[in-house]
Amino acid sequence: MPGALLTIDCGNSTIGARRHPDGARASTSSRDPQLHALVDLWSPGDRVVMVSVVSAAASAVRDAFAGRGVGVETVGQELPCPLALEYATLETLGADRWLGALAAHRRYGHAITVDCGTATTVNLVTADGVFRGGAIAPGLEAMANGLARLAPALPRADLDGRVSMPAPSSQLSVDAGVLLGYLGLVERLVAELRKVAPPCTVVLTGGNAPRVLGRVGFDAVWAPDLLHEGMAALAGCIA
Repeated sequence: MPGALLTIDCGNSTIGARRHPDGARASTSSRDPQLHALVDLWSPGDRVVMVSVVSAAASAVRDAFAGRGVGVETVGQELPCPLALEYATLETLGADRWLGALAAHRRYGHAITVDCGTATTVNLVTADGVFRGGAIAPGLEAMANGLARLAPALPRADLDGRVSMPAPSSQLSVDAGVLLGYLGLVERLVAELRKVAPPCTVVLTGGNAPRVLGRVGFDAVWAPDLLHEGMAALAGCIA
């Protein structure tokens, strides 16, 4: 399918690629990227767009495609943000945050995005297309790993474990504390943003979003491909 679009999301843990419009996918670890499968999604004539929060992973992706003579357009560089950015330190703003907000705004207008990844980012975009920032918090794995590192005598949290309160064992106590604590963190951050943004749509994305969806005290929609949708919109490939 010559002339398609390949979007690549270089996150803290995973590099994921999606081909538009056929939906073909590939992924690899950000820490030890094996990029053959991602590069093999590309066909002559395809455009390649990338967003990255990991400079080493971004460099590896550029080098891999350069081996085929293909340039990679980077969100925030060749593809600037079309939203108004109400943010004091633009040099520290990750492009993934406003990119998700862009995709949510195009679909829903006034929105809060919650990206449940290695870090948890909660961002507000207004109905008239102003990105107003939000919050950055630990992700679910970061909470579990931090507890395991600092309290090694405790069992490691099972992130897909059964939550019961009161929990009748140390394992179930850790599971409940980490999982319910994370849900509480997300709920509070969304609640604080909603104080300045009622009414709006809450959009969940990121690898841990399925663990959050339906278990928090607010209505939300799940958009697993939010960043890929944002890249496709930014590249002008979707209306």
